[in-house]
Amino acid sequence: MIFLVLMSFFLLIGTEQYIAEKKFAKETETIRLQEYYMLCSMKQAELLLKEDNLPTNGILDYHFGTVGFQKQSLSTTVDEVTFTLELDSGEKGIGFGQYDKEKGMMIKWKEKN
Repeated sequence: MIFLVLMSFFLLIGTEQYIAEKKFAKETETIRLQEYYMLCSMKQAELLLKEDNLPTNGILDYHFGTVGFQKQSLSTTVDEVTFTLELDSGEKGIGFGQYDKEKGMMIKWKEKN
C-alpha cells in the first residue's frame, strides 16, 4: 500500500514538472518569436529608410503575426519609427528605433513588452 502511495506521489510530481516545463518552453518560444519579428521589421525598415522608400505608416505581415509601423521625423537628420507587434496568439509588443540619415543606420533601439 505504501509503495502505491509513493509511486502516485512521484508520478504526480513528475507530471507537474512536465507541465511546468512545457509552459516554460511555450513562453520562451513566444518571446523569441517576438524578438525575431521585431528584429526583422527593424532591419527591413532600416533598408527602406536607406533607400528613402519607407512610407509614413504601414503593416508588415509575418506567418504568426503582424508588425505595424509609423515613421516620424525628430530632426532633419533623425527619424523615429514606432513598431507595434501583434502575434496571432494575442501577445503584443512595442519597439522604437531611431534612424540617423547621415550614418544611414539605426542608432537607437528600445522595446516595451
